[in-house]
Amino acid sequence: MDQAKISRRALVGAAATATATAAAAAATAAAAAAAVTTAAVPVVTAAAAARVAGAARAPRGTADRPRTGGSASRRVEALLARMTTADKIAQLNIPVCLPQVLLGDSTNPTGTAEHREAYVRGRTVVGTGAGQLRLGPGGGFFGLVNQTLSGSIEVPHPLPPREQAEQHNRLQRLARGTPLGVPLLQISEGTHGSLGPGATIFPEGLALGATFDPGLIGQVYAAVAREARAVGIHALSTVTAELNRDPRYGRGVWAFSEDPYLTAAVIGAMVPAMQGAGNDLTSDESVVTSLVTFPMESPDVGGLETSSIEIGERAFRQTHLEPWRAGFAEAGALMTEASEQTIDGLAVHGSPKYLTGLLRDELRFDGVVIGNDLRGLVREHVAGTAQEAAGLGLRAGVDVSLAWDEIYLDQLAAAVREGRVDEALLDRAVRRVLTLKERLGLFENPYVDADRAERVVNCAPHRALALRAARESMVLLKNEGGLLPLAADRVRTVALIGPNADDGLNLLGEYNAYPALHETPSVREALTRLLGDRVQVRYARGCDVTGADTSGFAAARAAAENADVAVVVVGEQTKGGYLSPDRTDGELKDVASLALTGVQQQLLEEVHATGTPTVAVVVTGRALALPWATAHLPALLIAWLPGEAGGRAVAETLFGRTEPTGRLPVTFPRDVGQLPLTYDQKPARADAGDYVDMPSTPLHAFGSGRGYTTFRHSGIRLDDTHISRDGRTRLHVDITNTGERDGTEVVQLYVTDDLATVSLPRIRLRGVAKRRVAAGERVTVTFPVTAARDLTLVDERLRTVVEPGTFTLSVGSASDRLHQRISLTVS
Repeated sequence: MDQAKISRRALVGAAATATATAAAAAATAAAAAAAVTTAAVPVVTAAAAARVAGAARAPRGTADRPRTGGSASRRVEALLARMTTADKIAQLNIPVCLPQVLLGDSTNPTGTAEHREAYVRGRTVVGTGAGQLRLGPGGGFFGLVNQTLSGSIEVPHPLPPREQAEQHNRLQRLARGTPLGVPLLQISEGTHGSLGPGATIFPEGLALGATFDPGLIGQVYAAVAREARAVGIHALSTVTAELNRDPRYGRGVWAFSEDPYLTAAVIGAMVPAMQGAGNDLTSDESVVTSLVTFPMESPDVGGLETSSIEIGERAFRQTHLEPWRAGFAEAGALMTEASEQTIDGLAVHGSPKYLTGLLRDELRFDGVVIGNDLRGLVREHVAGTAQEAAGLGLRAGVDVSLAWDEIYLDQLAAAVREGRVDEALLDRAVRRVLTLKERLGLFENPYVDADRAERVVNCAPHRALALRAARESMVLLKNEGGLLPLAADRVRTVALIGPNADDGLNLLGEYNAYPALHETPSVREALTRLLGDRVQVRYARGCDVTGADTSGFAAARAAAENADVAVVVVGEQTKGGYLSPDRTDGELKDVASLALTGVQQQLLEEVHATGTPTVAVVVTGRALALPWATAHLPALLIAWLPGEAGGRAVAETLFGRTEPTGRLPVTFPRDVGQLPLTYDQKPARADAGDYVDMPSTPLHAFGSGRGYTTFRHSGIRLDDTHISRDGRTRLHVDITNTGERDGTEVVQLYVTDDLATVSLPRIRLRGVAKRRVAAGERVTVTFPVTAARDLTLVDERLRTVVEPGTFTLSVGSASDRLHQRISLTVS
């Protein structure tokens, strides 16, 4: 097997099963890039967490702490002076850990404990003949705790948290015992939890986004960081700052929202929660946050991961830059992964404009850039040879390679030796890596307490937090006739049907800890525990998530015919790890249709035809097109990929133990043919007529969702109706609970620029407030409005500015349900 083709992306695309003895390597995706100048005036924004959660921004760091990208400490410079070229190159290679069964004859040193220890000791050899290179002590590993590849590969003894910590300690002792004594940097995935077996599995990206609560999401990622650091992980990657603007794209499962404001608020709360107050990375509760994938990998042509991105610079800055600014310039995230696709024909892995001009100069990024597709520079004919690609990557600013590719191994050494790459560029990258290790305190203490790892990972407070997040992520889109919540004293029999009704693993999402080593109950198990003997639960699977087998329909009909209500749990499948052929969502699982897969809609139709009131519960990591269910079923609940406590959260929501307070963080279309379709359309699209065969409007708009009571919005007012271009005011609106039970309203503030020099979206979200209101109570919700944060645009000269004029501020309960409006003048 060609070692240059072994990478995380290649693994995902491998056509193998969990019991395979080998996997076919697939070429990695093209390096992404975009033409972004640094000439525009930077946006002056407040702390993203403070926008929604009211949390104060932690400072980026103290003056006495070494800057990763600035002048290094004496220790780092002394180490650099002692290092050979091979020593330096080893520090820049932190390979993705793959099981030996997938590696074949590759020199990748991750497949066995013996290979890993050899790399740490400096005994790994790459290249051939005169170009052979014995690497100095290795820089670290990526994903070492994820031995099973999230369930793809069976391993005889998955390591529990104590053993994960002991494994990391053993490798650190070996590293510290080498002549240079440089500690290892251990990186792992962290989309919605640490990946070591036993770690807490929180809801997946869109589920967390659906909470509309950045403060809660910050708490989730603080717990993720705590668990990761406890077992010896120092940086968590795949923390997504990109927007989810195309539901076809499988990797969109990691993202939080289609909206830049909401995503920026989430990122702004998350980074300080992970990196600690003042970015104190020496704390045993902190990890480096690696935001992905910079500057973007979607929306890509056709929704395909391997395709290019075509977007103008003004559109990029107007829509996509805000979360990155929140993460880097404001919160100080210290790691990112360079995009792998091409944008406007430019390759990010080889683009100084992106990785230096935009990232470091404009966004003040002060950390380490990791890359996973330097090979793409050759594939896209940006570089003619591996040595040219090495030079382009180093000059652009790729510091670390994850792919174990010759480009950053023996070919980089040859390029330096032959003078084709300035060794100063190599030193710059190594200096950044060593400084990050120093900021983490690893030179003083690279070890972790195995006892603490056992206590912290999946502790009771973290399990409770996973349950709270799952509860708050539930989005009720339809509840005709008040069918929900079900009442245990009136419902005697429930027919529980569907492929996701009794499958706890399918609730967990992608990149999850496997095996869980703790309970992850299915909806069936959770309902049975909740209801006990009071309500009979009759289960029928009905069908699979994929495939055409309808042999289970008869049992499903029989269960529904003899029940008071039918709950049909359908949706997507993410279990089985990267290599599962049955996954329908996740990395490299893009789709051309947004309809339910297999015969799941037919199952819904069969159950509905019995005449039994039917609730559809949809387990999904993307926006799906559900026109039949919306039109015909009385109740529709979006459960997302809700994590380890998702089964309980669904059960409690159905029976009213908790209220569905989630709102759609993405737009649900009627059909894939409407794409691209986000809520923030410009007037030409917002005012467009219908298609010949369907309306042009969304099926379910961004921000939609309902609870078990009703609200009235009234009394909108401003402290000041006229402010300057650097001014601010406050908007107030009264919210009254007009129902008979307590409930939660998610109040949303949208802004319209009434007249501008460029075409802008009709409305843009600029505020969210989630308020619990007692039945009959009236409360006042207040939103700060800051011109330089909320009223900006990117003009034709690519400057981010506030233009004078009038703005309409609208408050409502969804992007298509705006109840109160008021005008603000800016001069």
